This record gives sequence, C-alpha cells and structure tokens, in this order.
Amino acid sequence: MLPTITELKKIARQRSALLRASEKGLLERTATLERKLNTYILNTLIPSLDIRNNRITNTNRNLKIINNPASLKTFIKNVVNADLYKYYNNQFNRLNDATSLYYDRFAPTKAATEKIYNRASTISSGYVDELFDNNDIVRQVQNSIRANIIAEARVSDVKSLMTEVIKGRQNKFGAITSFHYKNGFDSFQKYSRGLDEQFSKTLKLNYAIYAGGEIKTTRPFCEERAGNVYNRETILEWNDLEWSGKIPDGNILTDLGGYNCRHDLDWISFELAKRIDPDIEKSKFDK
Repeated sequence: MLPTITELKKIARQRSALLRASEKGLLERTATLERKLNTYILNTLIPSLDIRNNRITNTNRNLKIINNPASLKTFIKNVVNADLYKYYNNQFNRLNDATSLYYDRFAPTKAATEKIYNRASTISSGYVDELFDNNDIVRQVQNSIRANIIAEARVSDVKSLMTEVIKGRQNKFGAITSFHYKNGFDSFQKYSRGLDEQFSKTLKLNYAIYAGGEIKTTRPFCEERAGNVYNRETILEWNDLEWSGKIPDGNILTDLGGYNCRHDLDWISFELAKRIDPDIEKSKFDK
C-alpha cells in the first residue's frame, strides 16, 4: 500500500525539525565549550607564563610554551574535540532513524538498508574527521598570546583580549563556534541529503518535492521551486544553471540551493508525483 502525501510530508517535517535542532544544539554546545576553554586559558595557561610587574614578559621560555603548547592541544583534544565528536556522531545516528521512518514507507529490503547505512557511516566519519584534522583553534590562541608576549602586555589586558577571542563578542562568534559554524554547521543537512540520494536510487524513487518553507533570505532559485514536484532529470539539469549562492562545482542533490540552503528533496514514486502534478513527465530513470 502506497504511503499518502500527507503522511510523508509530516515525517519529512519532523526530520527537518531535527536538522534545525541539530544545528541549534551545535551552537549551544560550542558556546559551552568556549566557556570551559576560556577558563582554562585564564586560570591555567596564562599563569604558567613568566610574568613581571603584572606584564607577560618577552622571554624564550614564554615563546617556547606558546610555540609548542602541548597542554593547550591536550585540553582541546580531550575536552573540546571529544565532546563535539560525540555530538556529531549522535546527531548523525538520530538522522539515520528519522530517515528510515520516511523510506520504510516504501519497503526497502533489509540488505539494501544496511548497505546504505554502511556507506553513510563512512561518509559521516569523513565529515567528522575533516572537522578535527586541524589546529585552527590552537593557532588562533597561539597567535593572540604570542603577539602579547612580544608586546609584553599587561596580564589583565591579555585576559580581556583572550576572553573576546575565545568567547566572541556581540555579533561575532567565538573561536570554537566560528570554526564549527563555518565547517560543520552544514554537515547535518548534507548528510541528510546524501541519505536521501542513496535511498531514492535504491528504491527507484525518481520524483521529488522541493520541500521547505520560505524566509526573508530565501533565494529566488528556491522560491521558484518550493512546494513543486520534479522528476530526477529535471533536478539534475539544475547543475548547469547559475544563481547567487550556488556552490561552485557542487552536486545539486546534496547542495540544493547552495550555501546555508535549508530545503530538501522529498523523494516519492511516480504514482504519488502524479497526484501533486498530473502533468509531470515520467522519468527516463524509471525502468
């Protein structure tokens, strides 16, 4: 028995809500970790430096500590990265469950589902590894403190500056939030669309609703398509179009409207697509 459009849209909205909650939760988590990192820098790292007359001195010892900050790297690895690594993996697993809820309505085989999620596990590991194979946050802290060592700045001024660097200020993200907003914020949406692509091909669902609401920053590209249903070849043709916000050399199936796009392709069968648009052409991918 075919699922109903109403049923599928409800499940899709629930997954979309999970995606938004994952993004919001990431920013909340990074803000909490910034407070912990700031406490470590103010109460442990800075006091470990040579200080004279309430100024950080420009000594070889201080420069060596900052040029090779073993304790800082350990803190970020064991406190910051460990926490965020767990968060990303947990949210990817929750997206797996939400995605299964949708595509189970089309009765995939157990073997096909396992194959898709095995591949998804490899992809999500790649996303996560890329996020933590870096020292951007360490370098940001190093550069800020090193400059103040050379300037022999007052300890109170250094602490104020580092608090601003780590925790941010009004209208500016802190160090951890900034990095993960730039590099990890979109990973949930891309991962979700990647699952959609794999399930739709496996189940031969070659029609999709361009799903998602409209906000002030919605691009004209998305406005024109939101709520409509398209066959797969029409969607793939969008790769050849140009529009503001498009990701260069991207994949329309995973990037959709481009940077920060929060729309989805809700894949359905030809029978369901005809109920939305009786004039939709049968896909050449149907065999």
